[in-house]
Amino acid sequence: MNIDLHTYSNIGSRELNEDSFEIKNDETGCIAVLCDGLGGHNCGEIASQAAAKNILKGIAVLEDLQADKIYNILKKVNDGLVNLQTVKPELKGMRTTAVGCIINEKELHYFNSGDSRFYFFSNGSLSCMSKDHSVSQMSVELGEMSFDEIRFDADRNKLLKVLGESVSRDVGTIYKPIKYKRGDAFLLCSDGFWEYILEEEMEIDLSKSYNAKEWIDYMLVRLLLKYNGNNDNFTVIGGIIK
Repeated sequence: MNIDLHTYSNIGSRELNEDSFEIKNDETGCIAVLCDGLGGHNCGEIASQAAAKNILKGIAVLEDLQADKIYNILKKVNDGLVNLQTVKPELKGMRTTAVGCIINEKELHYFNSGDSRFYFFSNGSLSCMSKDHSVSQMSVELGEMSFDEIRFDADRNKLLKVLGESVSRDVGTIYKPIKYKRGDAFLLCSDGFWEYILEEEMEIDLSKSYNAKEWIDYMLVRLLLKYNGNNDNFTVIGGIIK
């Protein structure tokens, strides 16, 4: 198995980069996890680092990739963050989103908690993606606004599922596995990235690229041209299946 991967993370205009990611990519497959500590909450960078590390660690030892087993990993990581806040009161209030994918020799699995996103491209076109756990996404589901309006909606950052909130909380979504083929591509990114890069632009830049680095570089040029001096951290993991 050959997966061409490239990553990029930028602090934006914030004082701290609260985005974190972990990757395992070898001949047996690939695991990629990206977490975005919630701005305005305490110690978001600690939450995202711990979540990314422990999600990858938990998934790496799974003998099979059934949805309930992946969900249980997210649940254990969530509960660990909640317990850590009890032991260390100075960490109280830390929260993080999470998005991840696992690729083995048969299929690709993906999951998310919050509004960090996963995108999958087949034959150069967006084939499927994760759904945000946000008030804005709920408004889309109810027909009150269009999908494109999420980027500019005032409620976009009001999240319904995150890690670190409560031991009794629903912590995320595990999606139906995807059958992939050579040439398919995927992105994991924090909201500071997808806020500025339209899905159509992702497709256009993928069509011009020979590898994952070129793809991400093209999109970063677009993002930087839209940079307004008040940007959140932005992080992206891009992969092309060879």
